[in-house]
Amino acid sequence: MSHPPEDGPTRRRVLPADVRAFLEEPHYAVMATINASGTPQLTVMWYALHPTEDIVLLNGSRGLLKVKNLRRDPRMALCVEDGPRYVTLEGTAELVDDRGEQAREVNEHIAPRYIGQRLGSRRWEAIQGADRIGIRMRITRVHARGL
Repeated sequence: MSHPPEDGPTRRRVLPADVRAFLEEPHYAVMATINASGTPQLTVMWYALHPTEDIVLLNGSRGLLKVKNLRRDPRMALCVEDGPRYVTLEGTAELVDDRGEQAREVNEHIAPRYIGQRLGSRRWEAIQGADRIGIRMRITRVHARGL
C-alpha cells in the first residue's frame, strides 16, 4: 500500500488507521538522511507519532551527522519493522531548538513508549545536559507491507 504526498493548505491524513496502530507499537525506527556524497546515512532511533498530526517526533544529539545532513537537506525516511511486517515513511524534517518543546516531546511522547511512563516522564532530566535537537518529520509518503 502506498500513499502519495499531500499538497495544499488543507492536508488529508496520510496515515491509515492500520498503519498508525502499527507505528504506535514500541518498535525502533531506522532513520535515513542523505550524506553530502548522496549516500544514505542510517541511524536506529526512538520515535513517537504526534497524537493529532501525521508527524513523527524524534530527538537526537546536535552535531551528529544525521543533524548536519538534515540542515543541508531536510528530506528523510524512516523504516519501522516487525519481522515481515514493516512501514516506510518519507517526509521532511523540521529541527526544533526550543528546549521546552523538546522536553515535552521526549517526556510525554517518545520515552514512555520504550521505558514506561514512570521513567519516561522524567527522561529529559537524564539527557538535558547534552546538546539536543528535536526532529519533527512531516510524513508525505507511506508504504506498508504485511499489516
